[in-house]
Amino acid sequence: MKIVHVINQFPPNITAGLGRYAEEIVPHLAGHRPLAVFTLNDTGDRPVHERRGAVTVYRPPGRILGALGRRRRLNRTRRTEFALLAANVVASNWRYFLRLLRAGRSGRPDLVAVHDSTNFLAGLLCHYVLRLPVVLHVHTTEYGVAPQRSITDPLGVFAAVERWLGRIARRVVVATPEVRDQLTAAGWDPAAMDVVCLGGTFERVLADPGLDRDGLRTGAAALRARLGIPAGDPVLLFVGRLERQKGVYQLLEAMPRIAAAVPGLRLVLVGEGDRDGIERIAAEAGLEGRVLTSDGFVDGRALLEYYTMADACVFPSLFEPFGLVATEAMALARPTILGDGFSRIFLGDPERPATRFVRAADPGDIARCVIDVMTDPELRRALAENGERFVRERLSWARAAEETLAVYRSALKGAAPRSR
Repeated sequence: MKIVHVINQFPPNITAGLGRYAEEIVPHLAGHRPLAVFTLNDTGDRPVHERRGAVTVYRPPGRILGALGRRRRLNRTRRTEFALLAANVVASNWRYFLRLLRAGRSGRPDLVAVHDSTNFLAGLLCHYVLRLPVVLHVHTTEYGVAPQRSITDPLGVFAAVERWLGRIARRVVVATPEVRDQLTAAGWDPAAMDVVCLGGTFERVLADPGLDRDGLRTGAAALRARLGIPAGDPVLLFVGRLERQKGVYQLLEAMPRIAAAVPGLRLVLVGEGDRDGIERIAAEAGLEGRVLTSDGFVDGRALLEYYTMADACVFPSLFEPFGLVATEAMALARPTILGDGFSRIFLGDPERPATRFVRAADPGDIARCVIDVMTDPELRRALAENGERFVRERLSWARAAEETLAVYRSALKGAAPRSR
């Protein structure tokens, strides 16, 4: 089974959960199977052709767009940069198609896995022109069924394309039952959808017996000092894009009440996006020094240190197709608060809940829950233990890869796999 994955992020281009997904699952999907990844040349100067173990990577040059982007990662939360990114995606999709067309029938894959509606051109051309089976992975439906849609699709173009791809795809893969149900309510065919739950971002890192946990704690202490947070003051951590869908504005609205109830508390926001707006809102609310932001996207060991520094984490998303940040915080035994845009799978055992849920659109509910967690050491301990256990026992990239491959085999046979 020869598979081509069309996906916008692939290491070293990791700026969101999609990149982390690709980094974790592709090695499991590859195994001894021929597998190729067609992805963006995000800075314009990455290798066009690369071999990574059993994986062949193709990144179209994109020199002009790379130069326009000043050879840096584009911030999709800004309209102009999103437009530039979209142009890069469409141009790259055309090059993917040309590469497959020139390969001839014998050089083409058995199946094309298209990740998200932004890669609509490659999916449609592979289906209509090359007559290749297409499987659509829906990682985000913020353009379509998400309650809070992205400002980057005011005319609903991506939403319409998303539905079109869903109709022509042999199978549609989603990460949670909630996304399946939302797509079904929007008119998608439930018989064509398969739920494949993901693994945890830090699965490999935490399984490494050589992980230097003492070093992480030392790094977290140094990070706290750089941020100017006294050793005894509590830290509440948010990780994600600084935009409406992630609930960051409701969290800021809740902060004056939280700050009044939890002396010395600092809210640390890690991610790229509307940093200027965040700082302006914090200043207007009198929260100078109580709300701190990172310098853009954070990954690798630096991100581990942010989590290690935190006393609790809050991700009040209005909508999440899965939410790898939840797996990150819980895997590191950080008490975690989630918005009701997350899947209820993260609750785990209701008798021993792995997380607390809040109404993401309600700043008062966010404030009440954060105050409860930050002022109750026993509650924090229970959430930390139950969350870590949930991720360790329930989430696995190996399982996710095997279930994904079962969907691909089913697509090639033209039959639906057993519902999960």
